[in-house]
Amino acid sequence: MIYGIQIHRSTWRIYAPASALLLWGCLWLNLTTGFWNIQEPHSLDEWQLFSRAVLPFAVLPLASLVVIRRRKLGLLRLSPTELLMIYGLLAAFASVFSPEPGWSFYWSVTFLGTIAAAWTFATVRTPVSSARQMLQVTWVVMFAVTIIIAYMARGTIYGDPSAGREVLTELNELSRSSGVARWAAVSGLVCLLKACHARRPALLAFFIAASGAAFFIVYRMQSRGAVFGSAAALLFALLTSSRLRRYVAPCIVCFAVIFTILGSVTDLSSGVSEYLHRGQSEEQFRSMTGRTHTYEDGMAAFWDAPLLGRGQWADRIVIGQHAHNSYLQALMNAGILGGIPYVGSWVVGWLLFLRLQKRQGLLQPEDRAALLEASTVMMFFTIRSVPETTTASFSVDLLVMAALYVYLEALAVSIGVRSLRRWARPPLPASSSTYRYCPRWLAGRTHDRYV
Repeated sequence: MIYGIQIHRSTWRIYAPASALLLWGCLWLNLTTGFWNIQEPHSLDEWQLFSRAVLPFAVLPLASLVVIRRRKLGLLRLSPTELLMIYGLLAAFASVFSPEPGWSFYWSVTFLGTIAAAWTFATVRTPVSSARQMLQVTWVVMFAVTIIIAYMARGTIYGDPSAGREVLTELNELSRSSGVARWAAVSGLVCLLKACHARRPALLAFFIAASGAAFFIVYRMQSRGAVFGSAAALLFALLTSSRLRRYVAPCIVCFAVIFTILGSVTDLSSGVSEYLHRGQSEEQFRSMTGRTHTYEDGMAAFWDAPLLGRGQWADRIVIGQHAHNSYLQALMNAGILGGIPYVGSWVVGWLLFLRLQKRQGLLQPEDRAALLEASTVMMFFTIRSVPETTTASFSVDLLVMAALYVYLEALAVSIGVRSLRRWARPPLPASSSTYRYCPRWLAGRTHDRYV
Protein backbone atom coordinates (compact mmCIF):
# COMPACT_ATOMS: atom_id res chain seq x y z
CA MET A 1 0.00 0.00 0.00
CA ILE A 2 1.46 3.40 -1.03
CA TYR A 3 -0.02 6.71 0.11
CA GLY A 4 -3.13 4.89 1.27
CA ILE A 5 -3.82 3.43 -2.17
CA GLN A 6 -3.71 -0.30 -2.55
CA ILE A 7 -1.75 -1.82 -5.43
CA HIS A 8 -3.26 -4.81 -7.23
CA ARG A 9 -0.98 -6.88 -9.40
CA SER A 10 -2.34 -8.08 -12.72
CA THR A 11 -3.51 -11.68 -12.60
CA TRP A 12 -5.31 -13.88 -15.07
CA ARG A 13 -9.00 -13.35 -14.57
CA ILE A 14 -12.18 -13.34 -16.62
CA TYR A 15 -13.41 -9.75 -16.54
CA ALA A 16 -15.97 -9.99 -19.36
CA PRO A 17 -19.51 -10.94 -18.27
CA ALA A 18 -20.64 -14.44 -19.21
CA SER A 19 -23.78 -12.96 -20.80
CA ALA A 20 -21.67 -10.69 -23.02
CA LEU A 21 -19.45 -13.56 -24.14
CA LEU A 22 -22.52 -15.67 -24.91
CA LEU A 23 -24.17 -12.92 -26.98
CA TRP A 24 -20.88 -12.27 -28.79
CA GLY A 25 -20.53 -15.96 -29.58
CA CYS A 26 -24.08 -16.08 -30.98
CA LEU A 27 -23.23 -13.37 -33.49
CA TRP A 28 -20.16 -15.26 -34.69
CA LEU A 29 -22.32 -18.36 -35.10
CA ASN A 30 -24.68 -16.33 -37.28
CA LEU A 31 -22.00 -15.95 -39.96
CA THR A 32 -22.54 -17.92 -43.22
CA THR A 33 -26.30 -17.95 -42.58
CA GLY A 34 -29.01 -15.49 -43.55
CA PHE A 35 -32.66 -14.67 -43.97
CA TRP A 36 -33.04 -17.42 -46.57
CA ASN A 37 -32.43 -20.02 -43.87
CA ILE A 38 -35.51 -18.94 -41.89
CA GLN A 39 -37.93 -21.48 -43.27
CA GLU A 40 -39.43 -24.77 -42.15
CA PRO A 41 -36.46 -27.15 -41.61
CA HIS A 42 -36.65 -30.78 -42.76
CA SER A 43 -33.20 -32.11 -41.93
CA LEU A 44 -30.59 -31.81 -39.22
CA ASP A 45 -28.47 -29.52 -41.39
CA GLU A 46 -31.45 -27.26 -42.08
CA TRP A 47 -32.23 -27.19 -38.35
CA GLN A 48 -28.75 -25.94 -37.47
CA LEU A 49 -28.90 -23.32 -40.21
CA PHE A 50 -32.34 -22.20 -39.04
CA SER A 51 -31.21 -22.01 -35.40
CA ARG A 52 -28.16 -19.92 -36.27
CA ALA A 53 -30.14 -17.65 -38.59
CA VAL A 54 -32.65 -16.64 -35.89
CA LEU A 55 -29.99 -15.86 -33.27
CA PRO A 56 -29.92 -12.09 -34.03
CA PHE A 57 -33.59 -11.83 -33.03
CA ALA A 58 -32.55 -13.00 -29.57
CA VAL A 59 -29.25 -11.13 -29.37
CA LEU A 60 -30.63 -7.64 -30.09
CA PRO A 61 -33.36 -7.53 -27.40
CA LEU A 62 -31.23 -9.30 -24.78
CA ALA A 63 -28.22 -7.06 -25.38
CA SER A 64 -30.45 -3.98 -25.37
CA LEU A 65 -31.97 -5.06 -22.07
CA VAL A 66 -28.52 -5.47 -20.49
CA VAL A 67 -27.43 -2.03 -21.71
CA ILE A 68 -30.65 -0.31 -20.64
CA ARG A 69 -30.52 -1.84 -17.18
CA ARG A 70 -27.00 -0.43 -16.75
CA ARG A 71 -28.25 2.96 -17.98
CA LYS A 72 -24.72 4.37 -18.21
CA LEU A 73 -21.86 2.84 -20.16
CA GLY A 74 -18.20 3.53 -19.53
CA LEU A 75 -17.73 4.65 -23.12
CA LEU A 76 -16.84 7.83 -24.95
CA ARG A 77 -19.50 10.36 -25.89
CA LEU A 78 -20.16 10.66 -29.62
CA SER A 79 -18.12 7.51 -30.11
CA PRO A 80 -17.59 5.49 -33.29
CA THR A 81 -20.04 2.84 -32.06
CA GLU A 82 -22.67 5.48 -31.27
CA LEU A 83 -22.30 6.87 -34.79
CA LEU A 84 -22.61 3.36 -36.21
CA MET A 85 -25.73 2.81 -34.11
CA ILE A 86 -27.27 6.01 -35.51
CA TYR A 87 -26.41 4.86 -39.02
CA GLY A 88 -27.86 1.40 -38.31
CA LEU A 89 -31.11 2.83 -36.95
CA LEU A 90 -31.54 5.02 -40.02
CA ALA A 91 -30.84 2.04 -42.30
CA ALA A 92 -33.39 -0.01 -40.31
CA PHE A 93 -36.02 2.68 -40.83
CA ALA A 94 -35.13 2.83 -44.53
CA SER A 95 -35.87 -0.90 -44.85
CA VAL A 96 -39.56 -0.01 -45.34
CA PHE A 97 -38.53 1.45 -48.72
CA SER A 98 -36.57 -1.64 -49.72
CA PRO A 99 -37.86 -3.87 -52.55
CA GLU A 100 -37.41 -6.74 -50.05
CA PRO A 101 -38.31 -5.23 -46.63
CA GLY A 102 -38.02 -8.56 -44.81
CA TRP A 103 -34.47 -9.20 -45.99
CA SER A 104 -33.40 -5.63 -45.27
CA PHE A 105 -34.94 -5.66 -41.78
CA TYR A 106 -33.22 -8.94 -40.94
CA TRP A 107 -29.78 -7.52 -41.74
CA SER A 108 -30.66 -4.38 -39.78
CA VAL A 109 -31.34 -6.56 -36.73
CA THR A 110 -27.99 -8.32 -37.10
CA PHE A 111 -26.18 -4.99 -37.53
CA LEU A 112 -27.79 -3.35 -34.50
CA GLY A 113 -27.36 -6.54 -32.48
CA THR A 114 -23.61 -6.45 -33.11
CA ILE A 115 -23.24 -2.93 -31.71
CA ALA A 116 -25.51 -3.66 -28.75
CA ALA A 117 -23.70 -6.92 -27.93
CA ALA A 118 -20.33 -5.15 -28.05
CA TRP A 119 -21.67 -2.52 -25.64
CA THR A 120 -22.52 -5.18 -23.06
CA PHE A 121 -18.79 -5.67 -22.45
CA ALA A 122 -18.68 -2.11 -21.08
CA THR A 123 -21.51 -2.63 -18.56
CA VAL A 124 -19.18 -3.93 -15.83
CA ARG A 125 -17.03 -2.06 -13.31
CA THR A 126 -13.92 -2.96 -15.32
CA PRO A 127 -14.84 -1.87 -18.87
CA VAL A 128 -11.24 -1.69 -20.09
CA SER A 129 -10.35 -5.21 -18.99
CA SER A 130 -13.66 -6.56 -20.25
CA ALA A 131 -13.37 -4.87 -23.65
CA ARG A 132 -9.75 -5.97 -23.95
CA GLN A 133 -10.80 -9.57 -23.39
CA MET A 134 -13.50 -9.18 -26.06
CA LEU A 135 -10.77 -8.00 -28.41
CA GLN A 136 -8.53 -10.95 -27.55
CA VAL A 137 -11.41 -13.41 -27.98
CA THR A 138 -12.01 -11.87 -31.41
CA TRP A 139 -8.33 -12.42 -32.34
CA VAL A 140 -8.57 -16.06 -31.20
CA VAL A 141 -11.70 -16.65 -33.30
CA MET A 142 -10.08 -15.08 -36.36
CA PHE A 143 -7.01 -17.27 -35.89
CA ALA A 144 -9.08 -20.44 -35.35
CA VAL A 145 -11.14 -19.83 -38.50
CA THR A 146 -7.95 -19.15 -40.46
CA ILE A 147 -6.65 -22.56 -39.40
CA ILE A 148 -9.93 -24.21 -40.45
CA ILE A 149 -9.83 -22.46 -43.83
CA ALA A 150 -6.18 -23.42 -44.33
CA TYR A 151 -7.12 -27.07 -43.76
CA MET A 152 -10.32 -27.09 -45.84
CA ALA A 153 -8.69 -25.28 -48.79
CA ARG A 154 -5.25 -26.85 -48.45
CA GLY A 155 -5.32 -28.13 -52.02
CA THR A 156 -5.86 -24.64 -53.39
CA ILE A 157 -3.66 -22.74 -50.94
CA TYR A 158 -0.65 -25.05 -51.05
CA GLY A 159 -1.16 -26.53 -54.51
CA ASP A 160 -0.83 -25.05 -57.99
CA PRO A 161 0.02 -21.33 -57.71
CA SER A 162 -2.39 -20.49 -60.53
CA ALA A 163 -5.33 -21.99 -58.60
CA GLY A 164 -5.07 -19.71 -55.57
CA ARG A 165 -8.14 -17.68 -56.48
CA GLU A 166 -10.28 -20.76 -57.03
CA VAL A 167 -10.70 -21.22 -53.28
CA LEU A 168 -14.46 -20.50 -53.44
CA THR A 169 -15.16 -23.94 -54.92
CA GLU A 170 -13.05 -25.80 -52.38
CA LEU A 171 -14.76 -23.96 -49.51
CA ASN A 172 -18.23 -24.85 -50.82
CA GLU A 173 -18.85 -21.19 -51.73
CA LEU A 174 -18.57 -20.08 -48.10
CA SER A 175 -15.88 -17.49 -48.80
CA ARG A 176 -14.16 -15.90 -51.77
CA SER A 177 -10.43 -15.31 -52.04
CA SER A 178 -10.78 -11.75 -50.70
CA GLY A 179 -12.68 -13.08 -47.69
CA VAL A 180 -10.08 -15.76 -47.00
CA ALA A 181 -7.30 -13.17 -47.32
CA ARG A 182 -9.14 -10.98 -44.81
CA TRP A 183 -9.21 -13.74 -42.17
CA ALA A 184 -5.53 -14.55 -42.75
CA ALA A 185 -4.36 -10.93 -42.84
CA VAL A 186 -5.87 -10.04 -39.46
CA SER A 187 -4.42 -13.22 -37.94
CA GLY A 188 -1.00 -12.54 -39.46
CA LEU A 189 -0.90 -8.94 -38.27
CA VAL A 190 -1.92 -9.77 -34.70
CA CYS A 191 0.46 -12.74 -34.46
CA LEU A 192 3.36 -10.64 -35.73
CA LEU A 193 2.69 -7.92 -33.14
CA LYS A 194 2.33 -10.49 -30.39
CA ALA A 195 5.68 -11.97 -31.43
CA CYS A 196 7.29 -8.57 -30.88
CA HIS A 197 6.00 -8.55 -27.30
CA ALA A 198 6.56 -12.24 -26.53
CA ARG A 199 9.10 -12.98 -23.82
CA ARG A 200 9.22 -16.75 -24.02
CA PRO A 201 11.19 -18.26 -26.94
CA ALA A 202 8.48 -20.88 -27.55
CA LEU A 203 5.77 -18.21 -27.89
CA LEU A 204 8.04 -16.08 -30.08
CA ALA A 205 8.64 -19.01 -32.45
CA PHE A 206 4.94 -19.90 -32.52
CA PHE A 207 3.75 -16.37 -33.32
CA ILE A 208 6.40 -15.87 -36.02
CA ALA A 209 5.52 -19.20 -37.67
CA ALA A 210 1.79 -18.49 -37.46
CA SER A 211 2.25 -15.01 -38.90
CA GLY A 212 4.34 -16.32 -41.78
CA ALA A 213 1.77 -18.99 -42.62
CA ALA A 214 -1.05 -16.45 -42.50
CA PHE A 215 0.71 -14.00 -44.80
CA PHE A 216 1.48 -16.85 -47.18
CA ILE A 217 -2.27 -17.42 -47.48
CA VAL A 218 -2.75 -13.70 -48.19
CA TYR A 219 -0.09 -13.95 -50.90
CA ARG A 220 -1.69 -17.00 -52.50
CA MET A 221 -5.19 -15.48 -52.54
CA GLN A 222 -3.91 -12.54 -54.64
CA SER A 223 -6.51 -10.23 -53.11
CA ARG A 224 -5.17 -6.78 -53.88
CA GLY A 225 -7.23 -5.18 -51.11
CA ALA A 226 -5.77 -7.55 -48.51
CA VAL A 227 -2.23 -7.22 -49.91
CA PHE A 228 -2.21 -3.42 -49.90
CA GLY A 229 -4.09 -3.34 -46.60
CA SER A 230 -1.54 -5.65 -44.98
CA ALA A 231 1.37 -3.62 -46.34
CA ALA A 232 -0.14 -0.36 -45.09
CA ALA A 233 -0.90 -1.90 -41.68
CA LEU A 234 2.65 -3.23 -41.29
CA LEU A 235 4.14 0.13 -42.25
CA PHE A 236 1.79 1.83 -39.80
CA ALA A 237 2.86 -0.51 -36.98
CA LEU A 238 6.56 0.06 -37.74
CA LEU A 239 6.19 3.84 -37.69
CA THR A 240 3.83 4.02 -34.72
CA SER A 241 5.44 1.72 -32.19
CA SER A 242 8.72 2.80 -30.63
CA ARG A 243 9.41 -0.87 -29.92
CA LEU A 244 9.00 -1.78 -33.59
CA ARG A 245 10.66 1.31 -35.00
CA ARG A 246 14.07 -0.21 -34.31
CA TYR A 247 13.27 -2.88 -36.92
CA VAL A 248 12.78 -0.38 -39.76
CA ALA A 249 16.45 -0.25 -40.74
CA PRO A 250 16.92 -4.06 -40.61
CA CYS A 251 13.79 -4.48 -42.73
CA ILE A 252 15.14 -2.10 -45.35
CA VAL A 253 18.42 -4.03 -45.42
CA CYS A 254 16.55 -7.34 -45.78
CA PHE A 255 14.48 -6.00 -48.66
CA ALA A 256 17.62 -4.70 -50.37
CA VAL A 257 19.23 -8.13 -50.04
CA ILE A 258 16.09 -9.82 -51.40
CA PHE A 259 16.01 -7.43 -54.37
CA THR A 260 19.65 -8.23 -55.09
CA ILE A 261 19.04 -11.98 -54.93
CA LEU A 262 15.90 -11.91 -57.06
CA GLY A 263 17.53 -9.89 -59.79
CA SER A 264 17.26 -6.43 -61.23
CA VAL A 265 14.66 -3.87 -60.29
CA THR A 266 13.14 -4.26 -63.75
CA ASP A 267 12.65 -7.99 -63.31
CA LEU A 268 11.21 -7.47 -59.86
CA SER A 269 8.84 -4.78 -61.13
CA SER A 270 7.70 -7.10 -63.88
CA GLY A 271 7.02 -9.86 -61.37
CA VAL A 272 5.01 -7.56 -59.10
CA SER A 273 3.00 -6.28 -62.06
CA GLU A 274 2.24 -9.83 -63.17
CA TYR A 275 1.17 -10.76 -59.64
CA LEU A 276 -1.16 -7.76 -59.32
CA HIS A 277 -2.70 -8.23 -62.78
CA ARG A 278 -3.59 -11.87 -61.95
CA GLY A 279 -3.77 -12.75 -65.63
CA GLN A 280 -6.38 -10.07 -66.31
CA SER A 281 -6.60 -7.89 -69.36
CA GLU A 282 -5.73 -4.21 -69.07
CA GLU A 283 -9.42 -3.27 -69.13
CA GLN A 284 -10.24 -5.70 -66.33
CA PHE A 285 -7.33 -4.41 -64.27
CA ARG A 286 -8.26 -0.75 -64.75
CA SER A 287 -11.90 -1.45 -63.89
CA MET A 288 -10.78 -3.19 -60.65
CA THR A 289 -12.27 -6.49 -61.84
CA GLY A 290 -15.50 -4.78 -62.87
CA ARG A 291 -15.87 -2.73 -59.69
CA THR A 292 -16.02 0.60 -61.53
CA HIS A 293 -19.10 -0.61 -63.42
CA THR A 294 -20.66 -1.64 -60.13
CA TYR A 295 -19.89 1.80 -58.71
CA GLU A 296 -21.77 3.39 -61.59
CA ASP A 297 -24.82 1.20 -60.97
CA GLY A 298 -24.57 1.85 -57.23
CA MET A 299 -24.43 5.62 -57.65
CA ALA A 300 -27.46 5.49 -59.93
CA ALA A 301 -29.34 3.50 -57.27
CA PHE A 302 -28.20 5.97 -54.59
CA TRP A 303 -29.54 8.97 -56.50
CA ASP A 304 -32.85 7.13 -56.81
CA ALA A 305 -33.21 7.41 -52.99
CA PRO A 306 -30.54 9.91 -51.90
CA LEU A 307 -31.94 11.05 -48.56
CA LEU A 308 -32.56 7.82 -46.63
CA GLY A 309 -31.55 4.98 -48.96
CA ARG A 310 -33.19 1.57 -49.33
CA GLY A 311 -32.17 -0.18 -46.13
CA GLN A 312 -29.51 -2.78 -45.38
CA TRP A 313 -28.28 -4.94 -48.24
CA ALA A 314 -29.52 -2.38 -50.76
CA ASP A 315 -26.66 -3.25 -53.11
CA ARG A 316 -27.64 -6.93 -53.40
CA ILE A 317 -31.37 -6.23 -53.46
CA VAL A 318 -31.48 -3.18 -55.76
CA ILE A 319 -28.60 -3.68 -58.22
CA GLY A 320 -28.03 -7.40 -57.59
CA GLN A 321 -24.30 -6.95 -56.96
CA HIS A 322 -21.83 -6.54 -54.11
CA ALA A 323 -21.10 -2.79 -53.80
CA HIS A 324 -17.36 -3.42 -53.16
CA ASN A 325 -17.07 -0.06 -51.39
CA SER A 326 -18.05 0.64 -47.80
CA TYR A 327 -19.04 4.27 -48.32
CA LEU A 328 -21.12 3.56 -51.41
CA GLN A 329 -22.88 0.74 -49.59
CA ALA A 330 -23.59 3.03 -46.63
CA LEU A 331 -25.09 5.65 -48.94
CA MET A 332 -27.25 3.03 -50.64
CA ASN A 333 -28.33 1.60 -47.28
CA ALA A 334 -29.12 4.81 -45.38
CA GLY A 335 -28.72 7.68 -47.81
CA ILE A 336 -27.02 10.95 -47.00
CA LEU A 337 -28.59 11.06 -43.54
CA GLY A 338 -26.99 7.75 -42.63
CA GLY A 339 -23.83 8.27 -44.66
CA ILE A 340 -22.75 11.24 -42.54
CA PRO A 341 -22.58 9.34 -39.21
CA TYR A 342 -21.09 6.34 -41.00
CA VAL A 343 -18.17 8.33 -42.41
CA GLY A 344 -17.96 10.06 -39.03
CA SER A 345 -17.38 6.72 -37.32
CA TRP A 346 -14.14 6.25 -39.27
CA VAL A 347 -13.00 9.83 -38.64
CA VAL A 348 -13.78 9.71 -34.92
CA GLY A 349 -12.14 6.29 -34.64
CA TRP A 350 -8.83 7.65 -35.91
CA LEU A 351 -9.10 10.84 -33.83
CA LEU A 352 -9.64 8.61 -30.83
CA PHE A 353 -6.50 6.64 -31.65
CA LEU A 354 -4.45 9.83 -31.99
CA ARG A 355 -5.59 10.95 -28.54
CA LEU A 356 -4.73 7.59 -27.05
CA GLN A 357 -1.37 7.48 -28.80
CA LYS A 358 -0.57 10.91 -27.41
CA ARG A 359 -1.15 9.68 -23.86
CA GLN A 360 -0.10 6.08 -24.15
CA GLY A 361 2.33 6.68 -21.30
CA LEU A 362 -0.68 6.49 -18.97
CA LEU A 363 -1.55 2.99 -20.14
CA GLN A 364 -0.58 -0.32 -18.62
CA PRO A 365 1.82 -2.44 -20.75
CA GLU A 366 -0.93 -4.86 -21.76
CA ASP A 367 -3.07 -1.95 -22.96
CA ARG A 368 -0.22 -0.40 -24.94
CA ALA A 369 0.24 -3.73 -26.73
CA ALA A 370 -3.51 -4.12 -27.31
CA LEU A 371 -3.75 -0.53 -28.58
CA LEU A 372 -1.07 -1.26 -31.18
CA GLU A 373 -2.89 -4.43 -32.26
CA ALA A 374 -6.23 -2.64 -32.49
CA SER A 375 -4.91 0.37 -34.42
CA THR A 376 -2.93 -1.82 -36.84
CA VAL A 377 -6.01 -3.90 -37.64
CA MET A 378 -8.02 -0.68 -37.97
CA MET A 379 -5.53 0.54 -40.56
CA PHE A 380 -5.95 -2.71 -42.48
CA PHE A 381 -9.74 -2.34 -42.55
CA THR A 382 -9.48 1.35 -43.43
CA ILE A 383 -7.61 0.42 -46.61
CA ARG A 384 -9.94 -2.51 -47.22
CA SER A 385 -13.00 -0.29 -46.90
CA VAL A 386 -12.36 1.11 -50.40
CA PRO A 387 -12.37 -2.09 -52.54
CA GLU A 388 -14.61 -4.07 -50.13
CA THR A 389 -17.42 -3.37 -47.66
CA THR A 390 -16.43 -2.87 -44.03
CA THR A 391 -18.79 -1.99 -41.14
CA ALA A 392 -21.53 -0.78 -43.51
CA SER A 393 -23.41 -4.09 -43.12
CA PHE A 394 -23.18 -7.12 -40.85
CA SER A 395 -20.03 -9.13 -41.59
CA VAL A 396 -16.83 -10.41 -40.03
CA ASP A 397 -15.41 -6.92 -40.58
CA LEU A 398 -18.15 -5.37 -38.45
CA LEU A 399 -17.62 -7.85 -35.62
CA VAL A 400 -13.91 -7.09 -35.53
CA MET A 401 -14.33 -3.31 -35.80
CA ALA A 402 -17.10 -3.21 -33.17
CA ALA A 403 -14.84 -5.00 -30.67
CA LEU A 404 -11.97 -2.73 -31.63
CA TYR A 405 -14.01 0.47 -31.27
CA VAL A 406 -15.49 -0.44 -27.89
CA TYR A 407 -12.03 -1.20 -26.55
CA LEU A 408 -10.65 2.14 -27.75
CA GLU A 409 -13.62 3.98 -26.26
CA ALA A 410 -13.34 2.27 -22.88
CA LEU A 411 -9.59 2.84 -22.86
CA ALA A 412 -10.03 6.54 -23.59
CA VAL A 413 -12.52 7.02 -20.76
CA SER A 414 -10.19 5.17 -18.37
CA ILE A 415 -7.52 7.87 -18.76
CA GLY A 416 -9.88 10.81 -18.48
CA VAL A 417 -11.43 11.35 -21.90
CA ARG A 418 -15.11 12.26 -21.78
CA SER A 419 -15.29 13.60 -25.31
CA LEU A 420 -12.87 14.29 -28.13
CA ARG A 421 -13.05 18.00 -27.39
CA ARG A 422 -11.38 17.93 -24.00
CA TRP A 423 -9.60 15.83 -21.42
CA ALA A 424 -11.00 15.56 -17.91
CA ARG A 425 -9.33 14.34 -14.72
CA PRO A 426 -11.19 11.15 -13.77
CA PRO A 427 -12.65 11.06 -10.25
CA LEU A 428 -11.17 8.79 -7.62
CA PRO A 429 -13.37 5.80 -6.74
CA ALA A 430 -15.09 5.75 -3.39
CA SER A 431 -13.18 2.71 -2.14
CA SER A 432 -9.43 2.30 -2.50
CA SER A 433 -9.87 -1.47 -2.46
CA THR A 434 -11.36 -1.31 -5.95
CA TYR A 435 -8.66 0.87 -7.43
CA ARG A 436 -5.42 -0.18 -9.08
CA TYR A 437 -2.74 2.31 -8.26
CA CYS A 438 -0.61 3.73 -11.02
CA PRO A 439 2.78 5.20 -10.01
CA ARG A 440 2.44 7.89 -12.66
CA TRP A 441 0.04 9.71 -10.34
CA LEU A 442 3.20 10.94 -8.57
CA ALA A 443 4.25 12.64 -11.79
CA GLY A 444 0.94 14.51 -12.01
CA ARG A 445 -0.66 12.09 -14.46
CA THR A 446 -3.90 10.17 -14.07
CA HIS A 447 -4.94 6.67 -14.87
CA ASP A 448 -8.21 4.95 -14.02
CA ARG A 449 -8.09 1.22 -13.45
CA TYR A 450 -10.96 -0.52 -11.73
CA VAL A 451 -10.52 -4.17 -10.77
